[in-house]
Amino acid sequence: MNKFHYSTREIGGVAVFDLKGAPTFESVQEVAWKIQKSIRRHHFHQIILNFKEAGPMDTIELRRLLTVCIRPKHSALYGASPDMAHFLAENCFSGKVDICADEKAVAESFGPFLYDKDPEKGYADKAAKTPKESLGAQLDGRRSHRMHVAIPVELRITSALNEIVMTKAIVTNISQGGLFVEYLDLESAKRITAIEPIENLPVEIHIFPSANFPEEYHVAGRVRRKEIRREQLGLGIEFEENRQV
Repeated sequence: MNKFHYSTREIGGVAVFDLKGAPTFESVQEVAWKIQKSIRRHHFHQIILNFKEAGPMDTIELRRLLTVCIRPKHSALYGASPDMAHFLAENCFSGKVDICADEKAVAESFGPFLYDKDPEKGYADKAAKTPKESLGAQLDGRRSHRMHVAIPVELRITSALNEIVMTKAIVTNISQGGLFVEYLDLESAKRITAIEPIENLPVEIHIFPSANFPEEYHVAGRVRRKEIRREQLGLGIEFEENRQV
């Protein structure tokens, strides 16, 4: 395994630090210092530490790394091992730090901070007579307190070879005619990036009930575009209201 290091990306208003490689006390010290420096320089107030591609670390290394969570207003740990989650719970790491097992927990933890208001990521519903008749408007109206919040989803994309690729993502934008999803899990992002071409492929969208979205939906759509910024992958998906799921 490579030396312990990290990379940075953003989802909405949240900075994601992807931890990678085999930790040692010295490398954890170095990474923690660099992350703290980045947080101060860019004034990050919401952060996610992604442990999914990091090797195991002992309690001393973990404590040192978690010092980066002191300055931000809200931090979350994604992909932590069961042992790590148990240690954090036993040592009362609470308040500003949430332990998130999956995308659903991340979406509920950060609420509106993951939401991206960029109008270019939206789609117009040309079939709807009024915006309120569109599927996107209906989904948007069912969000808790009608807030602009992120929604966890499961995507089933059918490839050109008729293979189904299933991944989990987070909806960061909903418009009249579609939605924009982004991937927190880098391994899932790599699987989707490998599908070429992905534009115009059919996709089934399963929206889970959650704290921010109380109802369950199965929606048909079609991938219209892929957006990659460094390691951050996003998909623009247009609703197909006439296709059955």
